[in-house]
This record gives sequence, C-alpha cells and structure tokens, in this order.
Amino acid sequence: MKKFWRCFVCNDIHYGVKPPEICPTCMAKNAYLEITSEEARKVSSITQTEINKERFLQTIENFAEKNEFQVNPDKEKVLMLIDGVFNNEQNQGLKYCPCRLTTKDFVEDLKLVCPCNFLIHETYKDKKDGECWCGLFVRKKDG
Repeated sequence: MKKFWRCFVCNDIHYGVKPPEICPTCMAKNAYLEITSEEARKVSSITQTEINKERFLQTIENFAEKNEFQVNPDKEKVLMLIDGVFNNEQNQGLKYCPCRLTTKDFVEDLKLVCPCNFLIHETYKDKKDGECWCGLFVRKKDG
C-alpha cells in the first residue's frame, strides 16, 4: 500500500510503498519519515527546500551518473529549465517539471516532481536520442 513520506532534511515528499533510500533532492540517506496525506499537503504548500540551483544541478548530475541518461549538454537550456523548476516550487510548493501542467490532484501531481519518471514517456523510450519531457535529461551517446 502506498504511503506519503517526507525527508526530514529538506522536506522532499515521496509517495510510494516505501521511501527512497537516498533523497533525490538533498542526497540524505535514510531520511524519510511516514506522514499523513494532510501533512504532505501542508508541507508542500508552505515549505520550499533549502537547496539552491547549483546544488540542484549537482544532484541531478549525480542522479544521472549511473543511468543510461545524462543532463543535457546544452547548459543554457539546462539553466532555463532549472529556473522553471524553481519558479514552480516558489509558485506551487514543489519542484514540478517546468514543461508539464499540474492537475491540482496532489497525489497525481507528485508524478510531475523533477526529475519525473520520464523513462516511460514516448519522448524518451521511442527515440535513439531520447530525452525527458522537457529535455533536461537526454540518453547518453555510445562511445
């Protein structure tokens, strides 16, 4: 059964059967506590994480490091997208993908927190040079 989890270091919200071992936002290990859906809504509406744009970039680079994708090498585009992620956090409470529209259904919108599960999207899986929805991540080139 899925539950809500909150990182006690940065207030990242996770919805799932179990929390991640390492927080994708602040990289803290074993930092999640189970919370109620009401607490999750409250945390996301009043709290932004204390991570800056530079640290966020480092975090997503670490996230991509051991996967088949990388952060887009177009640095200007990446910085524009990170600005969008942070604008969404300021305006909507969570770091939503800058290129996706929220539904106003809290649980459903958790799927849109950056980095979203882009590996299932058509823009990624059906193309040799696949990319996530907004282009923040692209498939690594062979060789």
